[in-house]
Amino acid sequence: MRGDLPSSPPGCIPPAHLTATPQVHSLQELRRSASLATKVFVQRDYSDGTTCQFQTKFPPELESRIERQLFEETVKTLNGFYAEAEKIGGSSYLEGCLACATAYFIFLCMETHYEKVLKKISKYIQEQNEKVYAPRGLLLTDPLERGMRVIEISIYEDRCSSGSSSSGSSSSSSSGGGGR
Repeated sequence: MRGDLPSSPPGCIPPAHLTATPQVHSLQELRRSASLATKVFVQRDYSDGTTCQFQTKFPPELESRIERQLFEETVKTLNGFYAEAEKIGGSSYLEGCLACATAYFIFLCMETHYEKVLKKISKYIQEQNEKVYAPRGLLLTDPLERGMRVIEISIYEDRCSSGSSSSGSSSSSSSGGGGR
């Protein structure tokens, strides 16, 4: 390693200027070696009543982190899943009739349509975190964990990059020459 570049502490992800490849995080790396900088909350959208849907307005805090299209696609997909979960069809009526007939013991043996879709949503959020959000230093939290009120997006900063960039600038200013 060259002597003029600062090294990263063990266990830290090296700053972007020290690596030849773009910086990519896994979920485990993100949680282990990055510190939480801030959180952004995407609120529920009540413009169509009380159906579960979230605003697709792009938060300005994410401007430099993720493309607007990717964010909107994620929220629209989640809104579609929630619409599917709340859709009442023949199977929902059958579930209700079986529940009444069995004094709700049927739900000890089977999942409701709503529960199945909630599992699908959790799986989708996990996939989005792994493929889209974690590589950008972001982490989506399942709205179910926040009482279906908000989509929480955590923004992470590398612990190493904030310290090494400031130490790099201080060493260059001190080596510029000084008075005696």
